[in-house]
Formats: sequence, C-alpha cells, structure tokens
Amino acid sequence: MKALALTVLLLATPAISAERVSLLKVCDTPKGVEFQGGGYGGISGIDHDPRTGLWAFISDDKSEHGPSHAFLGRLDVRPGKPCGPVLETMIPLRREDGATFPDRKAGTEAADGESIRFDPLSHDLVWSTEGDFDHGYPPSVRRMKADGTPVARHVVPEKLTFHDGGRTGARKNATTEGMSWSADGRSLWLSMEWPLAQDGPIPSVAEGGLTRLTKLDRSGKVLAQYAYRIDPVQVASPVGVGDNGISEILALDAHRLLVLERSGIKGADGRYSYHVRLYVADLAKAQDVSKIGSLSATPVRAVDKRLLLNFDSLGVRIDNLEAMAWGPRLKDGARTLVLASDDNYDANQVNQILVLRVGP
Repeated sequence: MKALALTVLLLATPAISAERVSLLKVCDTPKGVEFQGGGYGGISGIDHDPRTGLWAFISDDKSEHGPSHAFLGRLDVRPGKPCGPVLETMIPLRREDGATFPDRKAGTEAADGESIRFDPLSHDLVWSTEGDFDHGYPPSVRRMKADGTPVARHVVPEKLTFHDGGRTGARKNATTEGMSWSADGRSLWLSMEWPLAQDGPIPSVAEGGLTRLTKLDRSGKVLAQYAYRIDPVQVASPVGVGDNGISEILALDAHRLLVLERSGIKGADGRYSYHVRLYVADLAKAQDVSKIGSLSATPVRAVDKRLLLNFDSLGVRIDNLEAMAWGPRLKDGARTLVLASDDNYDANQVNQILVLRVGP
C-alpha cells in the first residue's frame, strides 16, 4: 500500500511546478520629493543589482522637473519594513555629446526613459527611450556609466522605428516600454507596448492585438522576434478613452518572460483607473516573426501565455504600474518581485511600490 500511495503522489506532482505569487507589502511614497535637482516621480523602470544591493529608478520626465534623470538608492523588501526608497544619487541622462537632454519644447530629442537595467556582465546601466516622434528621433537603447557618462546608443531594429508619419512602424508613445536582460545576461529582450501600425489595430474592449517581443544580442543585432497577443482593454470607459499594452517584461528563465499588461481607463471625472495583469509568456514553441512584415496579413504562431496574477484580486488600490524587477531572495529561498508606478506627476495618482513573493 505504501508503494502504491507513493506512485499516486508522484503522478499527481507536475514535473515543473507553476510559480505562485502573493503580496508581501504595498506602500505609497511621498509626492513632490526632489533629490539633487531631480523629481521623484514618473517612475517607469526599476532594477536591482545583487552585487551592490543598489536599486536604479528611471523617470520618464522630459526635463520638466529637473533634467531627465534616473536615481540610485536602496529599497527594503522585507515585510513590515518601510518601502523607501532611500535615494543616494541622481543621474542626469545624457546625449552622446555629454549634454543633458532638453525639454520637449526645445526642438531636439527629448528623453522618454521607460526601462532601466544593470548590465549583469559589467557595471554599466542600460536604459530605453521610447523615442521622440514629433522631432523624428527613433526609439533607442542607451548604455551609460553609473555616473551618467554616455557609452553607446543603439537604435532599435528598423521595423520597430517610426515610418511614414506613423502609418507604418511604431506608434507614437507606444514603443519600447519594456526591456530585460536574458537569464544568462548574454542577450537583451525588448517589448513594444502596442502593435506596430501594420500589425493591426490597438487593443479595444472588443479585442486585443498582436505586438512584438524582440531578442537582441549585446551589439543590438536581432536574434529572434515573437508575436505576443495582448488582452483586450479590461473595462469600458464612460468617455471612450482606454487602452491596454505591455508596460514591462522580465526574464524568468531561458525561454520564459514575465509580461506586465496594463489597462488605463479614463473615468467621467477625468481620472484614470488601472487594471493590471501579470503573465508568464513561454516562447519555446512560438514562431520567429522577425522576417514577417505584417502580423495582420500573415497567420503566425504566437507566444503561449498564462495568467500569473490579476492585480484586481489583491484588494488594494493599483496605480499605473510600469516598472518591474527581481529583488533579493527571502530566507525561505523564494524570489521577491518589486513593482513601481508612474504617477505622471499627477496629483490624483500615487508613487506606489508593491513587493510580491514568487515561489513554487
């Protein structure tokens, strides 16, 4: 009987257990904080460096609250401890000539920082900008030293840039919203927030859309590209203004990514509510679409996705979550996953930090 019971137990245990998540803590940080000339707001990307314990925070401020910038600082992910962050350094974002980026009214490229990552194989920081559609500057990935000294700039693959005034290619303000190093640090993933213009319409309440996940080598060359199906807009807006798209990605292992989808819904009072979901995207069986010009014209085998967490189920207010990074492991070996919100420097929104426990 013991042998039979053991066999049943083994058959009932999956070969690879699915990840489970739970909320450890959530907190709002003060509004209007300025540090070394930069405002803490508009946080669109975060990352943790396990070698130093430092966290990086990038703002999408287009030099309207100080120069376009990022911060280095500390976070305490332990339950019951203040969320912080404790800021230590403000890093002005710089162009290749060493000058800081001007504001959007200057007529030259304005920075729109959306994601930031520590390079796991060096001590550089890599950050993505959505580009400046109005002034003709394409989305790009930039590398800098920890003090902000520019090192390199890689324009995203041609297919993901702006073309024909937006009639093809990337859509304005819906480009390289997410970025993650691969699990081994040898390649870089980029996610487009919305479908390319030729890949079909943007998500609506009635239907979703196909966007692209792109894998680059460390020099910016395309290694592969995959179609990812975004959900429909989660709730109908009473004034007809709502969207859904990818706000961040994060490598889980060699062939899986965490994908953060966010719907922003405008209410009758002009304020936005947010409905956010976290998916596991499995690329193992997906088709490489890097040579396909239009996903709407060619049937493709998209990425498999599985819902990991609907943030509506947490029972807490969820704001405009745009940033996501792995934090330190807990004593039981589980991983921490930290998310932060972009408050758009809006008095009706909050600077929010959530810490999740991710374990089997």
